[in-house]
Amino acid sequence: MRVTFMKLMQANPPTIPPPAPRWRLLLIVAVLGCGGVAALLHSQTTTEKRQPAAGLAPLLEEEAAPELALLMGDLQRLTHKMALSAHEGNAPLAGFYLHESLEQLKAIQAEAPEYERLPIALLIDRLALPAYEPFKAVLTEQPLNRDRLMNTLDGIIQSCNACHVATEHGFIHITRGTEVNPFNQSFKP
Repeated sequence: MRVTFMKLMQANPPTIPPPAPRWRLLLIVAVLGCGGVAALLHSQTTTEKRQPAAGLAPLLEEEAAPELALLMGDLQRLTHKMALSAHEGNAPLAGFYLHESLEQLKAIQAEAPEYERLPIALLIDRLALPAYEPFKAVLTEQPLNRDRLMNTLDGIIQSCNACHVATEHGFIHITRGTEVNPFNQSFKP
């Protein structure tokens, strides 16, 4: 008896695995696609320095101006903590945040003396720094007069808002912010 390939196949048909569900195929395509997009983004954001062509001078990159909003945001946080400390009558903590606020003002003057043609360092000298002096003086009084301290704090806040108006940013309005403590820190003495 002669066995042909066709007869053999008819007698013992091979088991063909069922096709993979469509979701598996879609998942594989999606994973490969995401990997490709990630590789493309990585190649575009790589900060490798490229060598200039022979005979050409490298382009000088302009130094990015510091973002004033971030510097002022740090000052606002420090001033808010100073206000919360003063509100609780905690002179040592208010003094600490006074010092940190003054340091931040110096940093702003150094890093962004002018911002979008506005004389930031000059405005700090003329409006902000003088407003901190009465607060500093009241902090040294014994016993601490909390009402006077809060009044001098209001002077600091008014100087912030006057500066915002002078720079056409009057829509930024600073307040004491002592109604709520958003920090995971106690400001009580």
